[in-house]
Amino acid sequence: MKEETLQLNNFDSILEKQIKKNQINHAYLIETNDSKRIEIAYKLIQKILSFENKITIEDLQRNSDLQIIKTESQTIKKEEITELKNKFKTKSTHNSQRIYIIEEAEKLNNSSANTLLKFLEEPEENIIAILITNNRNIVINTIVSRCQIIRYFIPEGINSNYKEEYIENLFSFIMMLEEKKEKTIAYSNKFLIKELSDRTSFAKFLNDILYVYNDILHHKIGIKPDYFFQYETNIAKIADCNEIVDIKNKINSINLCINRLKYNPNIKLLFDKLIILMSGVDVDV
Repeated sequence: MKEETLQLNNFDSILEKQIKKNQINHAYLIETNDSKRIEIAYKLIQKILSFENKITIEDLQRNSDLQIIKTESQTIKKEEITELKNKFKTKSTHNSQRIYIIEEAEKLNNSSANTLLKFLEEPEENIIAILITNNRNIVINTIVSRCQIIRYFIPEGINSNYKEEYIENLFSFIMMLEEKKEKTIAYSNKFLIKELSDRTSFAKFLNDILYVYNDILHHKIGIKPDYFFQYETNIAKIADCNEIVDIKNKINSINLCINRLKYNPNIKLLFDKLIILMSGVDVDV
């Protein structure tokens, strides 16, 4: 599939070109660091529907022609995909586009991904899939290969929400973790007290580590950093400490802890488990 890189200033224009050329795909994968990612999916849907010029998102919702799969669990189950397929077995009575959105597509396991794959490989007319993830590299490859990739990253640059001291501490922590591995736990309390005073700040911290390793993985495969691009020297240094498989494992570990945070765990214990997991030690979180 051809990959399009969409930024804030060209998101509309590229989609409009696709639609005007009648090149609407049957499956899109949106990779984004935007917390309002469902709104990006809706924006894509609005553009697709504008080609028909006769139906709205509200119409799709009212007619059950728009389905969304979102789970609080650690995986998307096969049964959820099977149920989706059953809902879309019959044609729409309104002869419109039928669209389904899968949030956190990285939660597809082998079983649910294989069930979805059959749906993607034999697309029915007027059925469009929109998958959303914060990192396509941890989505099962066979799914990614069936989708038109849309990358929509908000550059950091330094973002007004960041203080330079915070970013320096973030990279210092990551370098310590790379060098000392699980022994970093001995130093974690100091960092925890300084930067991670509550659940909200810890959630932000986990997401920032995720974006750093996303940039590290991109550097490793020859792509410019998306997020912390002003820290490319740091990114390169950390990349040199890892093989691609190591980076992917660390990304999976971070995502595991992000998901665990939803269940209101003890922050200190979760922080220590993050360190252990990223050091290559397998524990039950």
